[in-house]
Amino acid sequence: MYWMLRCEAPIGSQPALPSYYPDDMGDGELRSWKSARRFPQPPPSPIEVHIDEGESGLVLELYDANIALMSGRLAAALKGAGVTNVDFYSAVVIDHDKGTRHLDHVAFNVVGAIALADLRRSTFSAHDGLTVSVDFDRLVLAEARARGALFFRLAESVNGIVVHQRVRDAVLAAGIDTLAFGKPENWVG
Repeated sequence: MYWMLRCEAPIGSQPALPSYYPDDMGDGELRSWKSARRFPQPPPSPIEVHIDEGESGLVLELYDANIALMSGRLAAALKGAGVTNVDFYSAVVIDHDKGTRHLDHVAFNVVGAIALADLRRSTFSAHDGLTVSVDFDRLVLAEARARGALFFRLAESVNGIVVHQRVRDAVLAAGIDTLAFGKPENWVG
């Protein structure tokens, strides 16, 4: 079974909103953390992620917006579950309101996207074609296409991170309860 991974702030807490400005990879192309391709050259180390004034709050277990960022404990749980297609990079999260530096998160790049959506049974709109940015209202997965892959981006909508049951179980067994593993049919993205 496969799940859609997401992280939300606990009820009643204000999440920190990190800022990251992609670096130029040397060929005029800005680094994309959702390309699902291995970077031709690694980013500067450590990667500086800023929480600007007025954006302070709880630093979440996982971010997947302008940069992909996760806690070190989540990275360890993924590795322990056998995930091998994620490249990790040293990061520092700098909170300018609090004057603190968080060293317990890493930037991550998921290498691999799988076209797993059963488009005949899903409900969606595709403004730019059937890859990368399809907007799903109801997602049905053709799980056999995944061939047992453990952790990857959904090729039709790279905002979606798909997680195998084995990974979900390992994350929960590690005591990480700050993530949500949603059923694909309930995922909107």
